This record gives sequence, C-alpha cells and structure tokens, in this order.
Amino acid sequence: MTIAVMNQRWRPPLLLGIWVSALLLLWIDLVWLHTVAAAALGVFAAVSLLDARRETRLVVALIAVLAALLLASGAAPSELLRGLDRTLVFAALLPTLALTRAVARGLAAVRTAQHRIASLPPKLSGIGLLFGAHAFGAVLNTGAFALMGSVVRDETPEAERRMAALATLRGMNTVALYSPFFVGFAVAYTYLPDVPVWQVFSLGGGLAASGLLIALVLFSRPLSMASVRRGLGCLGPVMLPMGVAAGLVVVASQILPVTTLGAVLVVMPVLCAVHLLGRPHRIGTVAAETKASMASMGDDLAIISAAMMLGTLAETAPPIRDLVAPWIALHLPPWTAFGATSATMIGFAVAGIHPMITGTVMMAALAGSGLPIADLPLMLAMMFGWGLGAMNSISSLSVVTAAQMFRVRPMALAFGPNLLYALVFGIWTTAVLTALNAWLMAG
Repeated sequence: MTIAVMNQRWRPPLLLGIWVSALLLLWIDLVWLHTVAAAALGVFAAVSLLDARRETRLVVALIAVLAALLLASGAAPSELLRGLDRTLVFAALLPTLALTRAVARGLAAVRTAQHRIASLPPKLSGIGLLFGAHAFGAVLNTGAFALMGSVVRDETPEAERRMAALATLRGMNTVALYSPFFVGFAVAYTYLPDVPVWQVFSLGGGLAASGLLIALVLFSRPLSMASVRRGLGCLGPVMLPMGVAAGLVVVASQILPVTTLGAVLVVMPVLCAVHLLGRPHRIGTVAAETKASMASMGDDLAIISAAMMLGTLAETAPPIRDLVAPWIALHLPPWTAFGATSATMIGFAVAGIHPMITGTVMMAALAGSGLPIADLPLMLAMMFGWGLGAMNSISSLSVVTAAQMFRVRPMALAFGPNLLYALVFGIWTTAVLTALNAWLMAG
C-alpha cells in the first residue's frame, strides 16, 4: 500500500475529530482540548507532506526557513503550538466548505443557473461566466471552476477556453473581498476579530461589484445594459438560497456567543442537515463527496498550518516587534499601508509565493505597528491582496483548478490579461480604502 493511499484513508477520520474539537472549543474553552487538537493538526499537516504536491513542499520549505530565522532571532518556540491552535478554525472551516459544496452541487437552483449560462450566445458567454463564477464562488470557492468549466464545449478552441478561464478567475476571486467561505476571510478575522461582519459584507460587496464592472469595461466591449441584464438573469435561481445563507450567518454572529467564523461553522452544517433531512436519498452522495474532499485536504492544511505558525512567530519575534513594526510606524505614511499590503501580496504571489505567507506577515507587522489605520480598510486590503494574488499565482489552487477545468496551461492564466485587471482594480480599491481610512480616523 502506497503512502498516498494510506493518507487518503486516515485523513478523513482524523480531520473529523479535529473538526468536532474545533466546534466544541467555540462553546467550551478547555486547555487540554486546545493542546490535543493542535497537536493532532500538527501531525496531520506533517504526515500529509509525505505525499504533497511539489509546490506545497516548496512553499512549506520556504516557510520553515523563515520560521527558523525568526526562532534564531529570539521568537518563542511555544508560539509554534499557539499557531497550530489558531489554525484549528481552518481545520473546521475547510470540511464545512466541502460539506456545503457537496450539498450545493445537487441543488436544482444551481443546475438551472448553470444551464442558463451554458445557453448564452458566444458573445455573451464571458459575461455569463464572470457573473456565474462570482455567484457560485461566493459559496463553492474553487468548486465554481468545475461548474463553469462544464458549460464550455469540448471542441472550443484553446484561445477561447483560455479567455473563458480568465473570465471565470476574475469572477471567482473577487468574492475574496466579502465571502465568509473564503480562507482569506478567516485569516483576516484571526488578526482583526472586532470588525463587524456587516461592514465587511457591505464594503467588500461594494468593492466586488465595482470589480465586476471594471472587468466588464476592460474585457466585454462593446458593452450594453441588455447584455449585462441577460448575464445577471442567469443567476436568478441561486440568489434566494445564497441570500438566506449569508443573512443567517450575519444574524448568528450577532446573537450567538461566537465569532463571525464560528457563525459560519455553526450555521452552514445546520442548513445542510435541514436540506438533507428532506432529501434522505442524497445523504450517501453528500457524505461520500465530503469524505473524498477531506481526504485531499492535506496540501491546503499543511500550507495554512505552516503559514499561521510563521505569522504567530512574527508577532513576537524581536526583529518584527522591535524593528519592523516601529519602522513602519515612523516611516510609512498611513495612506500607503493599504496599497503596500495588497501590492506586496500580489507581487509575491505572481512570483509563486502563496498570499497566505505574505498576508500573515503583513498583518502581523501592520496590526502591531501603531499606525493610525482602521481595522476595516486594513482587513479589506488584505482580502483584496489574497483574492487577486491567488488569481495570478502559478502556485494557487485557483489557477491550478481553472487550468484543469478549462484544459489550458496554468502559465497562460497566471501571466496574462488578469495582471492588468489586478492593477486597475487595485488602484481603485486602494483609493477607496485610503479615503475611508482618512474619514474613519478623522471621526
């Protein structure tokens, strides 16, 4: 029996135990359970490296080198376990997303919307893919690529498949600005937990809408309101269920003694259970899909665990705490903080370094710098850098999955028109966040 087969077998039950532990810790703060669950996650991540993708091993190796440098500079080794403890929420979030994705794929509303997009004439297909990927990506994340890829015919020329994949990437990755089902959302809330979720939904949703408009202006000319209405009309069937889910997450975050992420972890499994109670014939299929997804989460959790440990070390490392953060406070004008955060994350992502790494380090440095910057625009800058960085990174799951679903080379997606899109959208987003920060700090 190969290592890969063995890992596929033991990952689901171990991850299920960590998932349940993380849910219990939302309600009961047990020190011993924190320690046991964090240690189990460390074992999960370490053993998963044995059959991980080459890109994952390279990313984790880079993180390990950086972590070793921080430890050598005086960072406390105990922060490694605390970093794993902070990662527990992701070990619960990813299976929750897998369960949600498995349920959503079988919804009649999803199939209807998918069929409407497939029925659009060729000249409107880019608009349909943009809107469809955004709507499905808000809940399904990278699962949106499978749904959108299926509407492109097999005989479509490669150049057209590439353009379809690029449009789908633009639609899906802009949901990082507000979707609670995106890992970047969870990382941002780890550092800035006091930001009201309705503010993130409102500002992030507004920025995402402007991003879709920018995409239409850049890539869908000549543009008409009729074509936009027709593209949006494809999404009618899924708007109600998505709106209900998002609304319940907001309500739960306000009335339950849990964080915003905790609300996602509580609400979504309950909604899935309610759906399956009325459709018991789907329980087996959903369970099998969720288990299969959990068996393949080794790479993602290895990177997330390593990056969170690095970020936690960075918070207490003397070079960051005593040199970098004070230097930022003295020399970095507040208005440059948001552009610097997004540009750094996107720039390193294009070079192949996952936004998780640069995002955690930037948040650790800026959150403790004492700069007069408000939490809300800083959070949105990080989430923007995450989404648009992943859209243009050869090492991101977004680019890799889109390349597979549309049968094009990852390099053709990472280095292309979406770099221009990231630049234009980034200038606009930075201007909005800078103006918002000036208004918030003046008040």
